[in-house]
Amino acid sequence: MKSKLSHFERYDMGMAVIHDGVTDVHNSDNAYAHVNEATRFDQLMRSYLSSEQGQHFLTYIESRNRKLVELTGYGTADLGPSTVAATIHNGLEGIIVSNYQGKTFQERVEQMAIQYKIPADAMQEYVLTHELAHAAGYKSEAETEGFIKDFFTSRAFQTQGETREKYTSLAKIAAKREYEADQLEE
Repeated sequence: MKSKLSHFERYDMGMAVIHDGVTDVHNSDNAYAHVNEATRFDQLMRSYLSSEQGQHFLTYIESRNRKLVELTGYGTADLGPSTVAATIHNGLEGIIVSNYQGKTFQERVEQMAIQYKIPADAMQEYVLTHELAHAAGYKSEAETEGFIKDFFTSRAFQTQGETREKYTSLAKIAAKREYEADQLEE
């Protein structure tokens, strides 16, 4: 049977990706850890996509005349010390992976949450939304951050109370990161 990772194998990194319940491991020096983290991330992504928050974002993507590439799997890969997650695609199909290089996705999200002074569950939503924006065709970090900033701003206007505060905070983070990315991309 041909590996579903075949078009991703050009990346020289350890990874495990779950495709339709089947785990595909590539170049891993710690297959057990990669498979466990891939399983957790696959469940997290599927849960987010079927959640109310995920459905709002998918509807927002469609309202902007965009659509996701065909996401064929979710998993984990060794992405370097500072990356939390990544979307790897060829314009038609792709995967979303968390970074497992000595730290779990959850540990990386918690570090980011501390950095931005928001709850870890809000930061997790931010990261997943960011990666899905890449899957919707936003390539640069600046345009991705701009897109999710607009989404979080629209959600803030559609909600109240703590939910509004969460989306206002997420929009501010995206605006800051958009500005920083613009500076780097110039």
